[in-house]
Amino acid sequence: MNSYFASVEQQANPFLRGRSVGVCAYDSPNGIILASSREAKEKGIKTGCKIINAKFIDPDIFIIENEPAKYRTVTEKFFNILRDYTNQVEPYSIDESFMELTGWVKDFTAAEKIATEIRTRIKKEIGEWLECSIGISWTKFLAKFAGDIAPKKSTLIIRNQNELDAFLKDRDLKDAWGINKKMELRLNSLGIFNLSDLKNYDYLKIKKQLGKYGYYLWCHVNGQEISQVSEKETLPKSIGHSYCIPKRTTNKKYLSMILLKLCEKTGRRLRSLGLEAHRINLNLAFVDTGGINKSFKTAEAMFTSEEIFHEAEKILNELNLYFLIRTVAVSVSTLSPLSKQMTLFQDKFSQQNLSLALDKINDKYGEYTVIRGQMWGSKDLAQDRIGFRKLI
Repeated sequence: MNSYFASVEQQANPFLRGRSVGVCAYDSPNGIILASSREAKEKGIKTGCKIINAKFIDPDIFIIENEPAKYRTVTEKFFNILRDYTNQVEPYSIDESFMELTGWVKDFTAAEKIATEIRTRIKKEIGEWLECSIGISWTKFLAKFAGDIAPKKSTLIIRNQNELDAFLKDRDLKDAWGINKKMELRLNSLGIFNLSDLKNYDYLKIKKQLGKYGYYLWCHVNGQEISQVSEKETLPKSIGHSYCIPKRTTNKKYLSMILLKLCEKTGRRLRSLGLEAHRINLNLAFVDTGGINKSFKTAEAMFTSEEIFHEAEKILNELNLYFLIRTVAVSVSTLSPLSKQMTLFQDKFSQQNLSLALDKINDKYGEYTVIRGQMWGSKDLAQDRIGFRKLI
């Protein structure tokens, strides 16, 4: 989907159409634009731009804090359209999905007709202001690559190796899915400076230097499929939340309140997947540079929000904070299915059942309908946010 969050906002509010719109997590001068409208992009306001800089570029830009529920609702609608054409649809992120059409169409021309029909249906059934780019090829990577480099509101097809070579020629390494700045530097050290270099590199050498991941990158740009479209979500390696706090501080009481909210959000996601965690991680980022990252394996598995908060708060209380904190992040890892293992000295089952009961109430009537007393007064802290990333 193109300019997704901003386009959804413009679809919902016709008065925003034709205007520069920036969707952010927090409407503060140093807040970051998560999505900018087509009009804002034409003026140079892109994802990652600070709000203060966006307003300097365009004083009339309309800034909106994101509404995750609104975007998730629209996302489910366009996923449902995709499922009318194949039984293999893999949601990749809130604005992106893979479709496996092998066996459903006979050639690329037929696939292109489906792409056109999907684009028409999105505009007719969901909203005329919503646009998307579609990539078609014979592997997941190449389909995504084609969609990423396709002109907005269009379909790009990579049919064969000759076309692939043409599209890869002189293409920047970071144009490829899975290559970030750090990986780009590692590839540069091997004499690989663009995607054509990567495609023509000796696969044995890259495997030796960068291991399995380097070999996978080589397979991707050579059109070799190494992963299939799957409707099944893979379990995450970790679950967590972060919050860029509006009030830069070293006040542990304030930080503890934020931490409690983040632990509740983390616990909710953990329980929704039926998992328990055995490792806690707390990260505090300083205003200027650097930060503190502490992690340890817990003696008992964590399942309830209180258990997660208890372990995270222990770390916080032991720290000496000499610099102002700008971001708080908590996560749990070493995940496994809930074991139902009994303990000798405490009744874990009643606490687990209580947490699950609260989750059901909040699922039905809205987040934080019922909360524990400790969370009183935290309504405006660490509100629900969503970003462009793999769904889980």
